[in-house]
Amino acid sequence: MVSFIFGTLSLLALQSPVVDRRPKSSTEESYGKLLNWLDDSFPNSYVNPNVKIAPSEFGGHGCFAVEDIAEGDLLFSIPREACITSSVVLGDEDTGKAFQTLIKKAGPGSFTVSLAGFLAKEYLCYIEGQDVLFGPYLATLPWKRNINGQEHVLFWSEDEVEEFLTDSLCYNECVDLRSEVRVARKILNSVVGPSILKARGEYEEEKPLIPFLEFTKPPPQTVKEPVSGLGRALTGAFVILLTRAFDDEFDTLIEGEDAERLIPILDMLNHNAEPSVTYKTNDEGAVEVKARCDIKKGDEIYNRYREEEELNMPYHRFFSRFGFVPGITESMKNLLQDKSSIFFAKRREV
Repeated sequence: MVSFIFGTLSLLALQSPVVDRRPKSSTEESYGKLLNWLDDSFPNSYVNPNVKIAPSEFGGHGCFAVEDIAEGDLLFSIPREACITSSVVLGDEDTGKAFQTLIKKAGPGSFTVSLAGFLAKEYLCYIEGQDVLFGPYLATLPWKRNINGQEHVLFWSEDEVEEFLTDSLCYNECVDLRSEVRVARKILNSVVGPSILKARGEYEEEKPLIPFLEFTKPPPQTVKEPVSGLGRALTGAFVILLTRAFDDEFDTLIEGEDAERLIPILDMLNHNAEPSVTYKTNDEGAVEVKARCDIKKGDEIYNRYREEEELNMPYHRFFSRFGFVPGITESMKNLLQDKSSIFFAKRREV
C-alpha cells in the first residue's frame, strides 16, 4: 500500500450554486486579486516589486524577474497567518472539532485528510458567495483538470488509468492513491457536508428544545447523501496537497505525523533541478524566500520540489506525486503509449 495520504482510517457530496466565482483557469486578474489580498489582509507580507506573475512555458503561471535580482535579495515574505496550517484547520469554527476527533481516532495521514476537507469546504462555500478568508488564494488553485496546466492521475477516469498505466511502474501506486482518496471522500462528506449545504441554504440547524438554552439543542443532522460537487472538490484538494503542500516544521499541534501547510506565492513556482530560490521559516513563523543566485530580468524564478536523484523519487514516482516528469515537455500519455523506460521496466533480451 502506497499510502501517500493516510494509513488506516475507519469509514464513517446537492447543487445549484448561487454565485459561481470558480475560475475556468487562473488568470492574471485572479493573481492580481491574490496579491491585493495579501497586501490588504496581512500587512506583514511582502512581495518584491521586481517579481511579477505571468504565464509560464510549462503551463499555467509562474513568477518572473521584472528587473535583475541579486543573490540574497528577499523575493517575498509570507506571514504564517496567510498560510493554511494546522491551527487554521483545527481552529475552524464549523469543522475544527470534527477534524480534531478524526485525527485522534484515525491515526497517521488523518491531518492530510482533514486539510483536504477544509480546503474543499472553504472553496465550495466561497463559490457560493460566502466571505471566506482564503478565498482569493483558493481561486488560483487547480481544482479541475488542466487548470494551470495541471494534469494529475487523480483527475483521470478509470478507463484512462487502465489504458495508460497498466503494467507500468506507477500503476499500483496510482491505483492505491486513488483508492485512498475515495475512502477519504466518504469520511469527509458527513464532516464538511453541513457547512456546504448551509452555504447553499439547504441545511437547517436544529433549534434548542428550550428557547435560549443552547445545551438543549439536539445533535446536528447527519448528512448521509453525497453532497453535490464535494467529491470533485475533494479530488482537487488532494491534487493541490500532493503538488503544492510544504512540510510545516513550525507546527506544534499535530503529533505522530509530519504536518503540512500551503504557502501562497511560493507554491506556484515551477520546478527546476537547479532552483533560483531558497526559503526558510523565521522565528515568527513567516516564510522568507530569497534569491539563491543572481536572476536576470525576464527569467522565470524556480523552486525545486524534490531532488530528482533521490532513490525514493524516481521519475515514475515524481509523476505519481506531481503529475509530470521533470525536464520532459512531451505529453505523459504519449510516453506511456510508447512504453517509455521512464514508466516501464526494461525487459532483458534472451
